[in-house]
Amino acid sequence: MAARPTRGQRRAETRERLLEAAARVFAQRGYHGASVDEIAEEAGFSTGALYSNFEGKEDLFLAIVEAELHARARELEEAVGHRGTVDERARGGAHYWMGFVEREPRTVLLLMEFWAYAVRDPAVRPKVAERFAEVRAMLTRLIADAARDFGLELTLPAEQLAIAVDAMADGIARQKLADPDAVPDELLGTALSLLFAAASRPAGR
Repeated sequence: MAARPTRGQRRAETRERLLEAAARVFAQRGYHGASVDEIAEEAGFSTGALYSNFEGKEDLFLAIVEAELHARARELEEAVGHRGTVDERARGGAHYWMGFVEREPRTVLLLMEFWAYAVRDPAVRPKVAERFAEVRAMLTRLIADAARDFGLELTLPAEQLAIAVDAMADGIARQKLADPDAVPDELLGTALSLLFAAASRPAGR
């Protein structure tokens, strides 16, 4: 006979079901179009159960954003891996990102929508900035690792290159979503390769 789940396990399961339901509702209706009532109904719970686990819609979405960004960071690190050249690492990361944009356009749009909402609200902005800063920290680490692995000296700090890479990836994603035929799939990889070539040189020169 299976052991009955503990209170903590039941709470964790409820929280997970609410997050999964919220992700579906946000994807269908966008951040502004989704309601707490709709999310609770989608999960099969009352709004009371939702508020016992989250402060509200914003808190729910921040949790989803955090989970999404962590998942993308792990997958990106795997895509870059230990490829043999800086060019291969740049193109591997770009290939992963553009594939994600094609597979999950609604997720990308949701992240952009919430970012636009958050930067207008001084109370929300730091929470979102903190989560996106984790992505830049991961990119900074990948850039610094590549410089070390291939004996390169960066002409810009890795942190600044990470900001440029993040901005370039987001910008090209927006262009791809708006006009897919105008943006070649390999464009981001080529642009990143050129950026790293211009911002690095063999160490000691």
